[in-house]
Amino acid sequence: MKAKLKKKKYGQTGGGNRGRVLFITADPVAIQREFLESAGFEILDASSSAAAMVSLQRARPHLVILSSAIKGVSIPELTHMLSQTHDDLPLIMVGAEPATTERRHSALLAGAFGYFQLPLEREMLILRASQLVAIRQTIDRLRSEADLDSLTGLANRRRFRLALNRDVERWRRYSVPCALLLLDIDHMKAINDRHGHPAGDGVIRHIASTLREVSRDNDIAARLGGEEFALLLAGVAQDKAALAAERLRSIIARQPVEGVGDISVSIGVAACPAHADSERTLYTASDRALYVAKNEGRNRVSVAPLLQEKLPGV
Repeated sequence: MKAKLKKKKYGQTGGGNRGRVLFITADPVAIQREFLESAGFEILDASSSAAAMVSLQRARPHLVILSSAIKGVSIPELTHMLSQTHDDLPLIMVGAEPATTERRHSALLAGAFGYFQLPLEREMLILRASQLVAIRQTIDRLRSEADLDSLTGLANRRRFRLALNRDVERWRRYSVPCALLLLDIDHMKAINDRHGHPAGDGVIRHIASTLREVSRDNDIAARLGGEEFALLLAGVAQDKAALAAERLRSIIARQPVEGVGDISVSIGVAACPAHADSERTLYTASDRALYVAKNEGRNRVSVAPLLQEKLPGV
């Protein structure tokens, strides 16, 4: 009974959500994982900077714990990456060396939130990790509430822009591709004129619901305004992005909306680095591809040309 109470106290919020902790260590000793898991955390292991990048992208941890024994990981570079591409994700350092004043001071100067000696300072590590995870979860919740579109609950334009900058920066620094799908509901004005704006709002919410269903945890679905939506695909290159766009278009076309009937969307697709090399050019390439899709008859997907090519008629 005591262990269960401790798990809820440290690793879980009041709603029961477990804090996700990425433990970067070359030697993931079972007892280290066990004492963190017994505190209620969900532990992710990584033994290299490349593996850590994959976990950061896929699992979105609330905290990173880095072993000082691991080789090939620059602490200043890691903290800079966490601040630039992962919204200031907190980092704690651990090691077998004594937690001297000098060692703690060096960790703070490097951008970490402290250094703890293991196994001697396990309880202190758990307390500090619990504080940082709780703060991170609160920040994520408040940020999410501030960045949501009121009609659909999707990310709004501001949150989309931040995510776009983050994913392009990740490609620029770590060669992780990303893709952008821009969607526009076909004949939206006619829908509003024929069925009324409440029905039009129902169509918009239906598209938002579909986007949520097809999105992975690390994708960003957003409503940019009116009948325009975006789906930002992390770690996806151009070929898979085009397939995802066609699948999305097909799903929407096969699902009539109550009170309205059949609807369709036009989708423009662009990816980094195939079609763009910056946030601005990625958005522009996808937007121009969307224009082509609508100009060629709607209810279709258009993929941006490669960087060395030009869109016909644009």
